[in-house]
Amino acid sequence: MTSSRRIRFGVVGAGLWGSFHCKTLSAIEGAELAAVCDLNPERVAEMQKQFGAARTYTDYRELIADPDIDAVTVATPDFAHGDIVLAAIKAGKHVMSEKPLATTLAEAEAIADAADRSGRKVMVDFHNRVSPAIVALRDTIAAGDIGLPLHGAARLSNTLFVPFELLSWAGKSSALWFLGSHSVDALRFVMGSEVKRVQAMVRRGFLASQGVDTADVHVALLEFENGAVISLENSWVLPNDMPNIVDFRIEIVGEKGLLQAEPTQAGPFRKFTGPGLRTADLFGVTPAAGGRIGGFVMEAIARFIDAVATDAPVIANARDGLQVTRVLTAIEKAAATGQTVTLADGVV
Repeated sequence: MTSSRRIRFGVVGAGLWGSFHCKTLSAIEGAELAAVCDLNPERVAEMQKQFGAARTYTDYRELIADPDIDAVTVATPDFAHGDIVLAAIKAGKHVMSEKPLATTLAEAEAIADAADRSGRKVMVDFHNRVSPAIVALRDTIAAGDIGLPLHGAARLSNTLFVPFELLSWAGKSSALWFLGSHSVDALRFVMGSEVKRVQAMVRRGFLASQGVDTADVHVALLEFENGAVISLENSWVLPNDMPNIVDFRIEIVGEKGLLQAEPTQAGPFRKFTGPGLRTADLFGVTPAAGGRIGGFVMEAIARFIDAVATDAPVIANARDGLQVTRVLTAIEKAAATGQTVTLADGVV
């Protein structure tokens, strides 16, 4: 889509990630933050105050029905993406959704099918696809520097701060859906291969005993079509004295070498002011001003603007989102049944 006027975007969800959407959309020339929507009118008012959205809504259906909105971005909780994304596609809007695309296969399949028919840009914000560390892993494997990948491990976990303090809705999701969606897609992206079979275990008890009724940790074994086997951890029970609330690590062993990446714990900034070592993610979100954005989190959102404005490809489409939902569903099934789950022809 090209136009002489700025492309008008509406953001649904005014939490932390919605603020990233608003910041990026209000900074980039050619994009206009036209509307913000959230169930909480105070959050909507704050986003409008910070970023200057022309209109505000508390019902996403009204935002989607606005004829002046060209594209919609969705930054609602994990379980509240599907209906909004599908409605926006059916209304003829370009759509970007935060991960996961949907938390059920039926929803994800319906969205992917609608996206295929729509002729519109539909993107899932798997922002690790533009993280320098993850791109370096992908490029190195693709170049054949380690030969065929054989085995490895991935950990994307949070401290207790996330389920207890950051997310009011943690009991309606899990570390698997909140974090596993990112790590599974990052592994698909890095390996250039799809998950073929899954084994998994889940542990529950601690978070539930503290009032957050969700799993403590999912541990999965993923076999890829290229033959590699990767162990995956997604936990919400890391201690709060970790230096960062996110711990993301990937190690891949190949025929000719070993690759390691620690996108969140590299430690370019360290602080000791009483509670121990603290670090900050200086690559995901970095300072910027004057019509610029900073960090790969904002860059991923900017890629959606590019896709709508210049017909550039999205970094991850609805079929990518569907495939991740398939894998996460398979992990849940494997953990619940104790059985190995095979993914074949899109069926779990």
